[in-house]
Amino acid sequence: MLSRYIVGGRLDPPYYPTKTMPLFKGRFIGIPNTATVKRVIKDIFYLSHDVEFYAISIHSTVATPEDYWTLSVDGNLIAKNVYCKQYSEGLYFQVAHAVERGKEFIFEYHTSLGDGKSVEVMYHFLTDPNINLELEGGVDVGKYPDPPPIPPEGKEPPQPPAGGGITLPVTWSPFLSVTEANKWTKDLGVSADYANNLDAANYITEALAHLLNNCPGFADMIQKRKLNIRLERMRGANGSFDPVSGTVAMNKNYDFKRADQIARAEYDSGQKSSPDKLRTIIHEIGHWLHYHNVGEQTFAHYSNLDPDAYGPRTILPRADENYISTHLCHYATKFFPIELTPEVFTAKITGVPVDTKIWEWYEQYGGYKCSGW
Repeated sequence: MLSRYIVGGRLDPPYYPTKTMPLFKGRFIGIPNTATVKRVIKDIFYLSHDVEFYAISIHSTVATPEDYWTLSVDGNLIAKNVYCKQYSEGLYFQVAHAVERGKEFIFEYHTSLGDGKSVEVMYHFLTDPNINLELEGGVDVGKYPDPPPIPPEGKEPPQPPAGGGITLPVTWSPFLSVTEANKWTKDLGVSADYANNLDAANYITEALAHLLNNCPGFADMIQKRKLNIRLERMRGANGSFDPVSGTVAMNKNYDFKRADQIARAEYDSGQKSSPDKLRTIIHEIGHWLHYHNVGEQTFAHYSNLDPDAYGPRTILPRADENYISTHLCHYATKFFPIELTPEVFTAKITGVPVDTKIWEWYEQYGGYKCSGW
């Protein structure tokens, strides 16, 4: 008798299929229109017979880039945060997963927009001969706000407030207490932790007011996407952006009273793109805007282009590196293109002229553009 064992056991169960009949079962998931909110649509079902599961196909009628899906079987993740929605020919696992009858399949489709779409999923199974396999269960679309009503034909829909609920222009003057600053920020829909530092609270709220009054579209953006701002202890950095939590942070030890002098010194040395005292927090919010403008997957891709992040190497040819250093700032070349986009945004929003070629890079890598730019 010949043995089927090889290195790694790839010819033995569960990798090697033992059932003989191919069977394809489809599931239709109708996702209705809602208000623009993050949603998780779940298709939960159970098998009527034992199977071997070896591939999945998926097709979405609207391939929104930010959408992703996850699949678990009997509590085990098979696919996690997959952004591709057009696996029509099948995503093959190279493993024949043995699944017993009654085990639970959970397919989750995550979307952050309110548009309706259809998602068609096909499961590739192997079964025993002469069985009638049933997938027992249904789709849970969740409970979310209804979309705005469609106006009668020939009539324009009512226009929302210019700031998506925020009255523009906003008024701002230095606060006398952190409590007042917290209330002002909360009323905008922004979550902030000023660590009881009044200088930090005034610095950050002044920057938010500047953005709201000088960047048409920013008010709508902070209504649609959660903006978290906090003070943190950092080494060597004045600010940071964490795409995982969506948090914009300022260094607790930043000298907020001398922010104008710090920004001017950085600008005069060619290190940063703007001499404005608010440049540090605006730069970090520029990261946040870039992230939401291009989406998680593209932002991660751009983050991985630079071979050593803030090290000396870059994907830029030397001529382009010198051009960006001369016409924008040196910092924009350190972690390209992730640091170029917020540096261009900071310059633009604080009134520093932006070179035409620099702007082309900004557009190429999906930098956020305020309405009218």
